[in-house]
Amino acid sequence: MTNPKPLPKTTTVQDKPASGVGQTAGAGSILSPKLSNPIMAKKAPAKKLPRYSDADLKAFRVNIDRAKVDALEELRMLRERLEDLTNSEANEDASIYSMHMAEQGSEAAEKEKTYAQIQRVQDYIRKLDEALMRIDDKTYGVCHMCGILIARERLLAVPITTQSASYKIRKRCPDDGIDRILAKGSN
Repeated sequence: MTNPKPLPKTTTVQDKPASGVGQTAGAGSILSPKLSNPIMAKKAPAKKLPRYSDADLKAFRVNIDRAKVDALEELRMLRERLEDLTNSEANEDASIYSMHMAEQGSEAAEKEKTYAQIQRVQDYIRKLDEALMRIDDKTYGVCHMCGILIARERLLAVPITTQSASYKIRKRCPDDGIDRILAKGSN
């Protein structure tokens, strides 16, 4: 007697990899991500975050623009100073008299200091631009740690801040949700 031909292997749902797309769950129905998890189908209502009014944001923008103009002017002056230091060094190289080693060291230190100041001002300008983007997004003045409004006085004094004074000083969010600028020792 001859052995019957083996039947081709059939695959079942359990044999297939769990990719989630195009799988069947019995009776030929296709699962969709929305229907596969009824909990995911319902979204919780979005909590409205506090924010400053459009008029307040406009006033903050004026303050930031003013700070940016000042920073750009400082950057221009620092670059001129660096150029002057570089040019004076080139002129001294052409001189027949050599410069004393101590003078060379102090000029090198002065250039390094100027480079560091330029870097600091460029970082500040970048942070001012980021603050302007937060104004456009209407998220300016909201503490990234607490989600509360940063005190107006703090925003005017430090326009690039992203933390409330309460969090910055005490490393914790205020219990009442109000940012107060108080000394570290006072409660």
